[in-house]
Amino acid sequence: MTPKVFPGVPADLVEVVERHGRVVAAGDNRAVLADFRPDRIGQLIASPSLPESLTSAELLDLRPEEGGLFAARIRYTAADGGQTVLRSRWIRLPEGWRVTEVRNLPATAPRMTTAGPAEDGSDTPHWEGLRAGEVRVPRCDGCATWIWPYRPICPRCHGFELSWVAVEPTGTVYSWTRTWQPFAPEFSGHLPFVTVLAELPQAGGRRLLGILLDADGVDPLVGEPVRAEIEGAADSGWPVLRWRLDRREVRQG
Repeated sequence: MTPKVFPGVPADLVEVVERHGRVVAAGDNRAVLADFRPDRIGQLIASPSLPESLTSAELLDLRPEEGGLFAARIRYTAADGGQTVLRSRWIRLPEGWRVTEVRNLPATAPRMTTAGPAEDGSDTPHWEGLRAGEVRVPRCDGCATWIWPYRPICPRCHGFELSWVAVEPTGTVYSWTRTWQPFAPEFSGHLPFVTVLAELPQAGGRRLLGILLDADGVDPLVGEPVRAEIEGAADSGWPVLRWRLDRREVRQG
């Protein structure tokens, strides 16, 4: 199969990327490391996830991107016939072409194995709400103060009677961060990813964390609208809350 090379891709880069795929498939770690951007070697080693026994590599396409970057998709085939696609981004440095970012495709948000209620079960109603397709936040029955993170006593009136109320799953970006390092095994193959702290006006401005969907190459703006999406677990585990930018509201506003 001939790779699809888009206009604007330097001819010498095609050869470099194809050679890179071959050395990855051959397990030539020295050659692979030589292709990495020197200041990101640790990050790049841990970012992708590949089977141990590879038999071949095939460059699918190579295209220019903004900022002088070029994106390559390489499909690797394992000894058992399984296939994995990696997307690497390349940049020209004084020492030559180097990988500056790599990740598995399709891009999926990581899921922590620890997702679920706290050990004491105090926030279980929140997670049960996610299973029911709702975002539930505790509110004081006495003074109507929204309380998050959960605590058993209202910080305003010191009341003990609280209710878990379903709120509109929309908010705005209060802050965000892009994670490049695999701080847990679940992150391998999913890097980088963006975590958003979203402020919910319908819950008194309480703020909930969640990974941002479709965030590849996206820089969110503080105050930008987001909408929650609840991602169910493949097994009997707990669902998790994700955020998605709602840029439709910005265009219509």
